[in-house]
Amino acid sequence: MDNEDLNCTVVITTFFSGNKLEKCLENIPENFTKLIIDNGGETDKKKYFENKFVNLKYYVSEENLGVPRSYSLANKIVNTRFMFNTQPDVTIKKNCIENLLKSIKKYPKFAILSPTIFHNGKYFVEGDYKVLKISDKKFQNSYKPSLNNIYSKPPEGDLAVEAVTGTAMLIDRDKIKEIKDWDTRIFNYFEDMDLCLRLRFKGYEIIKIRDAEVDHDPFASHASNFEEKMNFSRNWHYSWSSFYFLKKHTNLFTAFVHAIKILFGSSLKFLIYFMFNKKKSTTHFAKAYGMLFSILNINPNYRPKIKK
Repeated sequence: MDNEDLNCTVVITTFFSGNKLEKCLENIPENFTKLIIDNGGETDKKKYFENKFVNLKYYVSEENLGVPRSYSLANKIVNTRFMFNTQPDVTIKKNCIENLLKSIKKYPKFAILSPTIFHNGKYFVEGDYKVLKISDKKFQNSYKPSLNNIYSKPPEGDLAVEAVTGTAMLIDRDKIKEIKDWDTRIFNYFEDMDLCLRLRFKGYEIIKIRDAEVDHDPFASHASNFEEKMNFSRNWHYSWSSFYFLKKHTNLFTAFVHAIKILFGSSLKFLIYFMFNKKKSTTHFAKAYGMLFSILNINPNYRPKIKK
């Protein structure tokens, strides 16, 4: 392996992931250092994983830190320059991380290198592309993915983009220091776009690498027996983070127009579905609830209560 390979730690955040974590780890070459941040407090898993996989450290958090705080913690623990951040429901394809590391010399101004992401075998154009218009730096590629259909043909080569999803990304930790770390006020959602935008405003590049691939099984990173609670949590935090992100990166008018649509729209749908569709009713309640907290500038303290 090259020196760059040995200078990279694979970081995986997990929260009651069932057998997904083990399957994810099986696709990572042994030579790479691996760090697991367990937000579910599953202390019994620590010994099992550290015995089964070489070069692996299993950190059990006493609380559910959320995504940004988990990566911020990992950033303090690892001693390699590069971090490859991913999650348990991701299958890392052969030579993915190696090809990302080989691209480092090709793009000296990079801060984040992202693999090409597929969703269950279909190429995925991240919804993040829809938010490109908020940046004051123009999109620098002629390649324009279809926004009407998130599934499109993958690009022929590498792409310089304004933002990528946090599903899987190789990060230069030296560049992260310049923007003072992840925004740890966010619990989940939009932390990846926030990170990308702040790095780009510093003059660094976000690059998608074509010959590095991962396959993502969306919303499968948790065990299925508490999917209802996780669905509530996802909608609550997505709603909270969307207003916070827009308020931070656009202006109050844009943020409040968005907030009013979600708050009143979801409240109305909650009442409509309340009598005959519990799942949809709960989803819209979560969206309205999370948005109200964000408007009132209350920290995103909601956590799903999971019995071990």
